[in-house]
Amino acid sequence: MGCGMRFLLFVWLLGGLGLDAGESRDLERARRALGSERNWGDLARYDGAVGRDFFVEAMERTYAPTADWRRWMRVEADGVWIETGEEPGGERLFLSFAGEVSARKAEVELPEAGRKGFAGLRVVLDPGHIGGRWGPVEERSFAIGDGPLLQEGDLTLAVAKRIALRLRELGAEALLARETAEPVTALRAEDFWEEAKARLGGEEGAPALAERLFYRTAEIRERARRIEAWGGADLVLAIHINASGFEDPERPALHGGNDAHVLVHGCYLESELASPTQRLELLLRLFEGYHLEEGRVARALVEAMREETGLPGYRYEDGNAFALDEEGYLWARNLLASRIYAGPVVYLEPWQANGKAVYEWAAAGDYEGLREFDGELRPSLPTVYCEFVMAGLRELYSGGE
Repeated sequence: MGCGMRFLLFVWLLGGLGLDAGESRDLERARRALGSERNWGDLARYDGAVGRDFFVEAMERTYAPTADWRRWMRVEADGVWIETGEEPGGERLFLSFAGEVSARKAEVELPEAGRKGFAGLRVVLDPGHIGGRWGPVEERSFAIGDGPLLQEGDLTLAVAKRIALRLRELGAEALLARETAEPVTALRAEDFWEEAKARLGGEEGAPALAERLFYRTAEIRERARRIEAWGGADLVLAIHINASGFEDPERPALHGGNDAHVLVHGCYLESELASPTQRLELLLRLFEGYHLEEGRVARALVEAMREETGLPGYRYEDGNAFALDEEGYLWARNLLASRIYAGPVVYLEPWQANGKAVYEWAAAGDYEGLREFDGELRPSLPTVYCEFVMAGLRELYSGGE
């Protein structure tokens, strides 16, 4: 069949599905932007890379402490059978544990423990969310009454820029996953309209879903590609500021609470382990040993955050996170960015942006010197944020010097 006839047949088939050729191209483009580029063959290089105890401990303590992960991974003395499909009992693959692969050395090296000094350290700063005109789209923008507008994406970018500058002064390499208030992805919500309709089976709810696919998924996956193109990182710091939901979104009001916490990757739910894509992405992180460095960095930053802010820890109530300490300062949670970024990822979530003690100070943005809030002279929030991050990193990499 000639090329022209094949094209006409393709268009005819699309018509039978209710899609024209343009809509189909939009759908294909959207799915490429949203989908994972990994495949199960990527695990082959980890055959014989880690020991049985290492694997089991990582799954039980970090990656799936509350879920039945053995439904998807059958551990034997010499290796693990991994389910690769959507249901147990289908296709699977076998990876040997260390010591069971004869006549060859495992190619994978776990992260170096106790690294000293900043020279050559490769750090990605990921400013949470977007900012500017996109803040309201993400629902990360609010004002109380006639008060100032607070946008998390603008604040996190200011923090990331300060940290990157300080790291470079110490000899580290630093990359901003997002450098401006604009999205990193070139796609927009309208590019996901067809995908949203396909998922929902119609137009009802499609606009809201298309927006979420744009800023929650496509944006994060594009940042992941940017990090991978840079060559990956020794550490990724995801810069965020916490906030609580408003009781009445139509009439937002400040609350009296304030807290802080740090997240590492883990705590997969049953439904997340059932996803072949998420199961694969979990295993890629486990075999790289990223959770080891995440835990080490996170504990140093917990100490620095607590000392600077004096705040109590946070409590997740809906079961989507697992506490790794008694204070509620350190948690494991499965988030897209920490699942797919090329390197150990630590999320920072200090302060409650819509708390009475924080709102006006945070909304003032970045500034030099001191300003008065509630009778107290304060440096800007990005300044304080940068200082405790650098204090934690100095303690970790250069003994506090």
